[in-house]
Amino acid sequence: MPVVLHRRQLLGSDSGGDGVALADEALGCPQCVISVMGDHAGEGVDTIFDRKTADIGVMGRTFWVAKSPKARPPQVRSLCGSRPSYVIFVEPATRGGARPTVASDEARDFSVNRNTWSPLPSELGPVTGRIDGSAAALVFDMIETGVGGTVDLWDYADHSDTEKPLRFILGCSTVCAVRKNMTQHPQRMKSRYRAIVAVARLAEPYCVWLR
Repeated sequence: MPVVLHRRQLLGSDSGGDGVALADEALGCPQCVISVMGDHAGEGVDTIFDRKTADIGVMGRTFWVAKSPKARPPQVRSLCGSRPSYVIFVEPATRGGARPTVASDEARDFSVNRNTWSPLPSELGPVTGRIDGSAAALVFDMIETGVGGTVDLWDYADHSDTEKPLRFILGCSTVCAVRKNMTQHPQRMKSRYRAIVAVARLAEPYCVWLR
């Protein structure tokens, strides 16, 4: 029976370090995905993470629905090179500031290229959200919750245009980012420091389409 670990402990495949290291690795990585965390498909944050860590305990992977024009499958895969890449989940700028996802459609299939589709593994828990023509999911093999600490968003630029600072807007709460000092950029976000909710490690194929 798999052991599910929580609160500053890792769950998944070989981490290359101790249980506290995943957040440190993510913050030290030159590229990552940063996502504002909120309730999703009628589930609270803790429930979602418990379910996803259970997926990893059973089959070594989980799929996390992420619908954002700044984190499409080709963008996420281009971010992930020879070194590990991560997703840093952060709190919204204000309490209740993240619009919850209320749709609870359940995905059945996934695809890397939208041409060849495969059924989601039967051992996987429900992959839910608004499953339409633009639905996609990040793929993790490791999650650390209860991380604590903060991330400075002024340390990151938009991966799709590194001359622009990292910004979250309605409908775009997950963004591929690269480390770059943007403290002097006039369009930087007002809310600079965000509490870290959790950190996950991306695993091949990193991000997929859903239907």
